[in-house]
Amino acid sequence: MLQNYSLDSFGVIHQIEFTPITYDRAYLSYYDAKSDRTIKLGYQRLGWLLGVLGRIPESVLEIGYGTGTFVEAAQITGVKRCVGCDVEPFPLPAGVTFMDWQWAMQEKWDLTAMFDVLEHIPDLSFLRRLDTQYLALAVPYCRWRELGDGGDDWLKSWRMLLPNEHLHHFDRDSLVAMLAHHGYDCLTLNTFEDGIRLRAGEIGPNILSGVFRKR
Repeated sequence: MLQNYSLDSFGVIHQIEFTPITYDRAYLSYYDAKSDRTIKLGYQRLGWLLGVLGRIPESVLEIGYGTGTFVEAAQITGVKRCVGCDVEPFPLPAGVTFMDWQWAMQEKWDLTAMFDVLEHIPDLSFLRRLDTQYLALAVPYCRWRELGDGGDDWLKSWRMLLPNEHLHHFDRDSLVAMLAHHGYDCLTLNTFEDGIRLRAGEIGPNILSGVFRKR
């Protein structure tokens, strides 16, 4: 295992000591520059979730909504209550409400979405407090365990390692085990986002997506 990283009992890799980065408008501008891709992802994610759930959710909370493409797609589709939660009240589409973390944790949600977010949050214990029927996630797909003796060399050169930004790293088994500990059952896992997000010449899997139901 790399220095300053540890493996927990679920198989999740954690950065031990870190310096928090600032998630502000300058950080978000990276995704603004990729607006074509993020719009496609927003609708692709929503279509996937509608297929899994078999219905339109009554309410959607998106934690870490960024440019707001997913929650906008949900609002356009007819979700009755669409809410975005982020570290700052970044602009949201018409019909979507901003809610800060404290209040979002006190509400009840049909679907909570966290795309490219879970790996950034230092303390994952909030998952037990989150009152949601379904949880949708996308996280970087860490292949450290899968690659065995070659895992460390792969990890140190992995573009998604991003020290101080990505604090936790998951594979299929560790994501399912960690969420089971917090009260969630896995409904589906896949890597469908690689169809849009893999870079030229890059070999997947790269992004792990899943839907979970809270017990």
